[in-house]
Amino acid sequence: MTDVQDTRPGHDPGPGTPATGAQCPVFDPHSPDLTPERAYELYEELRSSCPVSRGEQHGGYWALSRYDDVRAAAMDHARFSSTGGVYVPAVSEHRFPPIDYDPPQHGAFRKLIAPLTSAAAAKRMEPAIQATVDALVDGFIGAGRAELVEQMAIPLPLDVITQLYGLGPQHAEDIRGYSLEFLENSSGEAGQAVIRRVRDYWIEVFTERRANPGDDFISQLLQMNAELQVTDHELANMMFILTYAGHDSTALGLSNALLYLAEHPETHARLLEDESGIPVAIDEILRFHAPLHWFPRVATEDVTIADQLVRAGERVMLLFGSANRDAAVFPDPDVVVLDRKPNRHLAFGAGIHSCPGMPLAKAEMRIALTTVLRRIPGFHVDGEVERTSPLEGGGRHLGVRRLPVTW
Repeated sequence: MTDVQDTRPGHDPGPGTPATGAQCPVFDPHSPDLTPERAYELYEELRSSCPVSRGEQHGGYWALSRYDDVRAAAMDHARFSSTGGVYVPAVSEHRFPPIDYDPPQHGAFRKLIAPLTSAAAAKRMEPAIQATVDALVDGFIGAGRAELVEQMAIPLPLDVITQLYGLGPQHAEDIRGYSLEFLENSSGEAGQAVIRRVRDYWIEVFTERRANPGDDFISQLLQMNAELQVTDHELANMMFILTYAGHDSTALGLSNALLYLAEHPETHARLLEDESGIPVAIDEILRFHAPLHWFPRVATEDVTIADQLVRAGERVMLLFGSANRDAAVFPDPDVVVLDRKPNRHLAFGAGIHSCPGMPLAKAEMRIALTTVLRRIPGFHVDGEVERTSPLEGGGRHLGVRRLPVTW
């Protein structure tokens, strides 16, 4: 982290402190003006003038916008704790494993979900992913047009996770339904009511699966928990996060990639000529349009970041969407460079809280994009595209909600 040093309570950071108050722009995730375009403009203003900015809304917080600061804080779970929750303001009195936990509890929860999240697990799922993608394309290819969000970006990750969990189509509808409801009510009593209802939903699934265990992730989870002895309420909260984030984040990333290709059909031949370049292109599109733009931490001790004193107990927001556009790390940051190497983007976070589903998400995106490019080459936008504008999910989610194409 740039210019980070331990400080004592009351320590004066001295000259060079970034501008604050009226001189400094404020990142407010709940602002109705936080369109994708405005978000990236604001990030540039923050990086250049106020890399550690102060917001007094929602209980108060600091926002880190430069890559080095964001990554360093994400890697330093000892001084930047995740126990304060992932929403600003908080949406529930309960914590959601593993994302709201620090070591050692965090490691125990990650061990529980390892069978689902490892690179080996993603590799084993590839034939099933390919079968799902092929079936989805079969469903619209004869029409000569498609709406690629509802017909590809959303149903693919939903089908993958329900297969992993040994669940059926009705469960997929339930998961999508409560995820959308939570997106619309991610703070306040309405959001908490959704969480309580979803918790009861998963406890019912646990009861059924204990009575009828199978060869699926939920059955394995319950068996492994015999040693850890996490409560069903905690497991249910974890399933809420795994299913909500596990499909919607992938859908956001895939929809961003599909939109880029639909707007740039001239790149199709290039990627098909050398399909090994598709994973590199995916990483670049994830950098350019990170599906999730920020996550919060809580400082556990006084620390100075870029000459700004952050006191113990204060909330710190890590602006991953801004870090991924930092020109100090990414030359021409506001341009998609399909063969960008190296590409140390933070779309999946960093440190112990990096996205556990990254291998599976990347496999889904790679297989989906490769198949779509092969089977409907030259597809392009034909109609009105609808983006998440302003950013959804408490000002964090960036994706596409409608993408009509033809070929």
